[in-house]
Amino acid sequence: MKVDISSIREIRGGSISFEGSIEIDTFGLELDVELNQPVAAKGSVTNTGDGFLVQGQVDYSYQTHCDRCLEQVLGSTKIEVTEQFASYTAIEADESAYLVQGDIIDLSDCVREQVFLSLPMKITCKTDCRGLCPQCGQNLNDQGCHCHNESFNPQFLKLKSLLNQEGGGSDGKPNK
Repeated sequence: MKVDISSIREIRGGSISFEGSIEIDTFGLELDVELNQPVAAKGSVTNTGDGFLVQGQVDYSYQTHCDRCLEQVLGSTKIEVTEQFASYTAIEADESAYLVQGDIIDLSDCVREQVFLSLPMKITCKTDCRGLCPQCGQNLNDQGCHCHNESFNPQFLKLKSLLNQEGGGSDGKPNK
């Protein structure tokens, strides 16, 4: 997505608005998220004298699988974006700014970065998702299972074997 800034290049404080969409491909990334449609972006570009300030909103929708129960999850997100764009000489001083080449600002990298940074680290179908049974694999949101789910850390297996020995009762008294 490119914005022509030729009309405000020489006008400090000058501003123009933009609106458009961009296709973002997640192929090759280690993300199990698919963007359903092009990412929409709208906002304004302002000449600050030292560069160009881009402020706007990015909207996108995605689909993936719940990290607990593996059901399909559809979601959408709106994020506010504020980024600085500068010429090559200004970027040497401030590496956090994006590059302006001529009279065109390319928002593609900026929008792509903002989308990837805004994706949740853990995606669940609902806040109280119960996940899958670790024994039989049943989705516990649909129905319960009859597995005996003993919460046990295998690192304590040696200590558990002591409970079966003489004097190793769970109450600290000898077994009879």
